This record gives sequence, C-alpha cells and structure tokens, in this order.
Amino acid sequence: MSGNNPRFHVGDQVTIHGGHHNVGVQHNNGPVGDQALPPEIAAMFAQLAAVVAELARDSRVHEEDRQSLTEALPVLRDPASEERRGWRNTLLLLAGVTQSIGEAAAPALGLANQLLALISG
Repeated sequence: MSGNNPRFHVGDQVTIHGGHHNVGVQHNNGPVGDQALPPEIAAMFAQLAAVVAELARDSRVHEEDRQSLTEALPVLRDPASEERRGWRNTLLLLAGVTQSIGEAAAPALGLANQLLALISG
C-alpha cells in the first residue's frame, strides 16, 4: 500500500540507480516480525490492546461483547503475527462492538477508527 500515506507501505517497490540491463524486484508482501511494523502503528495497536483488555473486564459490558473483545486481543497484542487483512477484520469487528457498547467504549472506537484509516490509506 502506498499513495497518500508514505509512512506505511505494503507491496512491491522497485528502485533503479543507473546501470544497464537491470533486473530485480524487492517483494514487500507485508509485515514480518516486529521490525516490519512502523513504530506509530505498533504503538497504536498496543494502546488499543490495553484499552480493549480493560473494557473486556468491565462488568457493565454485555457478556457477548466482552467475549468478542477478548477474542480480538491476540491480534491487537501481536499484530506482526497477522496479515494486514486480519488487522482490518479485527478492527472492523472492534468498531462495530465498541460502537454498540456506547460511551464507555469511545476511546477504543476512536483508536480502532484511527488504525483503520492508517492501514486503509
């Protein structure tokens, strides 16, 4: 992904610095390991994981919603182990669940929407 967000790129990138008969492509198929995640994205996932974990323990939240929040935590805590599509699916799920919870989930909803905007370009 490139285009409007130069801080986060997924996909092929080709750079040629002079020469003749150049052949070669660097394949960037997505994050591999913690180093591949931009620090800003990793920090936002960590912050969202902390907010969601707290919300998942809140007894005022309906049990089914707490279960959905808990199921999202592995992706939030270790996004580098998941493909970008998994991030998007998890964030969309969180956006829906947190929106239905209401005011108590506003910080989680805000972070999920920010991350969705960043990864969607």
